[in-house]
Amino acid sequence: MKLAIILILCVAAFIWDRFPAASVSAAACIAMVVCGVCSPADMMTGFTNDIVLIVFGTEIFGIAFRESGLSAKTADMIVRLSKRNERSVILIAGLTAALLSAFLNNQVICALMMIICIHIAGTVKEISVKNITLPVIYCAVMGGQCTLVGAPATLIASSMAADALGEGISMFEMLPMGLILLAAGLLWIVLVLSKRGDAFWSDASQTAEESDADLPAGQTDRRKMIVTLISGAVMLFLFVTDYVTVGVASVIGGLICMLGGAVQQKKAFSKIDWNILIWLGCSVSMASELNKSGHIQSICVWLMQRIPPDISPVMLLAVFTVLAVVISNFIANTTTVIIILPFALKFAELYALNPRAFLIAVTMGAGLAIMTPLSSGFIGMTVRVGYRFRDYVRYGFGIQAVLTVLIVVLTCVFFPLTA
Repeated sequence: MKLAIILILCVAAFIWDRFPAASVSAAACIAMVVCGVCSPADMMTGFTNDIVLIVFGTEIFGIAFRESGLSAKTADMIVRLSKRNERSVILIAGLTAALLSAFLNNQVICALMMIICIHIAGTVKEISVKNITLPVIYCAVMGGQCTLVGAPATLIASSMAADALGEGISMFEMLPMGLILLAAGLLWIVLVLSKRGDAFWSDASQTAEESDADLPAGQTDRRKMIVTLISGAVMLFLFVTDYVTVGVASVIGGLICMLGGAVQQKKAFSKIDWNILIWLGCSVSMASELNKSGHIQSICVWLMQRIPPDISPVMLLAVFTVLAVVISNFIANTTTVIIILPFALKFAELYALNPRAFLIAVTMGAGLAIMTPLSSGFIGMTVRVGYRFRDYVRYGFGIQAVLTVLIVVLTCVFFPLTA
């Protein structure tokens, strides 16, 4: 009960948006220790989480990426292709992010694209960094749902399906749905959201990173560029081979950049956004305690008990999809899949429905939760651009609703419920 009260107050403070998110999340963690919800050691577990290590490592890599001039070259190419038009930048950068995220690590792609967006906004004064960063990250998230390897939650769902159904998710099984969802999401961003522009964003002073966007980029340095590219290649190799976790691989990449002279340690540490690292670490700790408490499982059981026996198959699918989306906006989507998927497959069996339909709907619903910065590390890392908690809700609500409805409809089309 104490944990539930603390989390409710924390989320309310995020929405109220009067206090820094890092301070709120840190206060919530301290409150959990004081109230006896968790030990100080448990409170610190979030800072050893892979997401925090990924952000730390890719922040350093991103600084080196900018210092070497690579971000300037990439950004200049996108600016030329887009003819300095904001919508065209979103289309080109968004499609690039989606394509790369379908086959590479989402966190790394999101970190690089965010750096590029910041540089573009600093180069072209008519383009707002807030107007392009979140849409491009959304595209990366949607692109990650097109393949098996595009998102960690999909891999976990595939493993669970292999155990429960005897067959996991194939490499391109979600591709048709994923492409349609990407197209719909991108159209919604370009045709609906981009029309309102800055109207979505809260009035707030610039972050340090936004101020950096207004500064001229450094000159291209061949040696720094080579070191940065080597660092990127090493990270990519480690991502693909799974020799170490993605977080450790990211830190190794950052260390290569500093030890190789692509960026000085003092400069790297002064440029890192420690606010987002504190916020992420504390948020992950809270999510971990929430998962261990069993509150989410209890809520799921309570909801499942209230599903009427004569519910229609489509409505049942919609219930699980919406549940996956809602929960994933507050805890890691991988955790959501672990919690929700067994219930979904069990209900599919009880109602004699196609279990693969529920597998795909829950996986995509969890993977496409984008309405809060708590939904995933790559959405959360965009806090450094200057977004406030309410900005994510206002900007993401419409596209979240569209994607959720489409997931239900497209699942019924590609994976008939009565098959």
